[in-house]
Amino acid sequence: MTATFSALPYWLWGIELGIAAFFMFGFLTVYLNMTRRAFDTENDSAAHRLLWRVGLVVLTFVTGIALNIQGDFSETNSLMYYSLAVFVFVFPLTDEEINFVEYAIRAVGVVGIGLAHHMPVMGAVRTFGFAALLAWVVVVYLFHKRVRHKLLINLVMSVIYASLFWLTLPPTAIKAAGTQGRIETQGMMMYIIISTGVFVFWNSLWANRQRTQHYAKIASFDALTHAKSFSLYQHEAATMFADARVRQSPFTMVELDVDHFKIVNDQYGHLAGNKILIQVATTLKTCLKQASAQYQVYRTGGEEFTLALPNTDLTQALPIVTQCWQSVRKQVCHYEDQAIQVTISMGVSQVQTADKSVEDVYKRADDSLYVSKRNGRDTITVDGQTRQVKLKAGINDNYAFFVQGVYDDETADQARIRNELTLYHHDNQTNQWEPAPATELSVERLFQLIREAVVNLVLQLVQLPIPQARFLDAKVIDKLSQFMRSSDGPETLTLVLMQLPDKSALQAAVHAYHLAGIDVILDVTSCEKQAFAQLQESHPFDGLKYTLPATEGMTNRAKALLSAQAWYVQALEWAIPIIIGGIKTKSEVDWAQSQAKIHLLIGDYYETAELPIIG
Repeated sequence: MTATFSALPYWLWGIELGIAAFFMFGFLTVYLNMTRRAFDTENDSAAHRLLWRVGLVVLTFVTGIALNIQGDFSETNSLMYYSLAVFVFVFPLTDEEINFVEYAIRAVGVVGIGLAHHMPVMGAVRTFGFAALLAWVVVVYLFHKRVRHKLLINLVMSVIYASLFWLTLPPTAIKAAGTQGRIETQGMMMYIIISTGVFVFWNSLWANRQRTQHYAKIASFDALTHAKSFSLYQHEAATMFADARVRQSPFTMVELDVDHFKIVNDQYGHLAGNKILIQVATTLKTCLKQASAQYQVYRTGGEEFTLALPNTDLTQALPIVTQCWQSVRKQVCHYEDQAIQVTISMGVSQVQTADKSVEDVYKRADDSLYVSKRNGRDTITVDGQTRQVKLKAGINDNYAFFVQGVYDDETADQARIRNELTLYHHDNQTNQWEPAPATELSVERLFQLIREAVVNLVLQLVQLPIPQARFLDAKVIDKLSQFMRSSDGPETLTLVLMQLPDKSALQAAVHAYHLAGIDVILDVTSCEKQAFAQLQESHPFDGLKYTLPATEGMTNRAKALLSAQAWYVQALEWAIPIIIGGIKTKSEVDWAQSQAKIHLLIGDYYETAELPIIG
């Protein structure tokens, strides 16, 4: 049936315009909801999004053709139906996310309805109009991402299209002679008003959606790293856990944090720390995305992240987790000409039959993370078992300071008054940490390890055993003095001198340390009486330390206790405190309190030495 148009009284034309507006707003609401499903990359699969994109094309053609047919059968409302049909075909051309193929299919609809209303195409004017329409379609394609949200561009495009469509109508499309100019005016006005009204309505919906998405993103995504937030983790992890239980499918969780992150902040500044967090989060997201679109990254603390791997058991998860670990480790963060090596510690666990909530899985993974950190960091622990996946590195990478508390048993709550640091070395063959002499390391590496240990302590009262050679080294004296005065230095620092040097050298070194606010105590465990005799008249020490032997033999330990009591007498004579180390049993604590009146104690009875991972 050939499209024909009739002129209307303007009051009736106004009514039709209102009806058209209500229809278009309803159509746009449906179209907007379908657009969200078609182009929302977060909440749907690629296959589902493709179906929704096809649905948009189908909706356009079915609605446009239906309106056009209705106009063919309408005696008085054809102008409204044809105007709506034209707009339904034209509006989807300005969708921002469509590709060339989708645009070409929609353009066929625009050209097709133009042909339907301009048949037969005769005369130079209509031929020019048809060519101009094709040119308009091409221009809109070039600028379609700007038309939807720019009022001026949208208005210009609407006026051009309305002119091309209505001013080139053939005489056969006009029912009554002498009304062509009036019909063209009414058609152009209706199209331009509908187009402008839709622009305002659509952009209002779009702006509201943008605000909603912005607020949702603030709540759901970490502003710095763009990883999902802790609040979103709480919701989604619980849902994943529930799905895993209902479907009886595996679900693996990974807890990780950036090693020595506080060191980085203190040494390079918070901007460097922020850059590292962004880089780590980006690397984790890239690795997980390559493995599965289901996997998620959450920032659940300062430098802490959680990985959620639904439908994945430990066997499947470990290669993915290892890839994440390796990818982070291989990267170097560059900040202000500084190359910062970044490593992470990881703990892994999966849902077990006895688990009642996702917190049970989280706790096992978190406990495993702390096992990784106690075993030297930069490694992966699965349900308490550390995987030795560390890359081969220089010997210096296998050193760390362990911490053990010094306790005052004279207080009611056995207060921890100091932290003693002891250098340990990790043997990769035996997978064991063993005490190591500080002389094996360069002064620079030694201070790097001291800084790493101190910065992770909650109690910034530090006691540091130091061999004679290091104690007398002018470079060490200078560095320790600077360290005490720096912002990342401890509140107090007490050096434990392991061997007694020459008197004059000792006096000079202790004087330099005292000027820096550093106390010095002498470890008298192996001190020879002849060497000690030189200090009888005057001594420079702030305390003594005696360590009981590691052997379990009753005789040896009994002799050691008597020696400790003798040194306690010497400490009383000098009016300085004494610390007894190597305490293993409650009976030794009772002896120290009742027999020797010694109350500063350290040993495995209170706690074993471990890496300072707090803070």
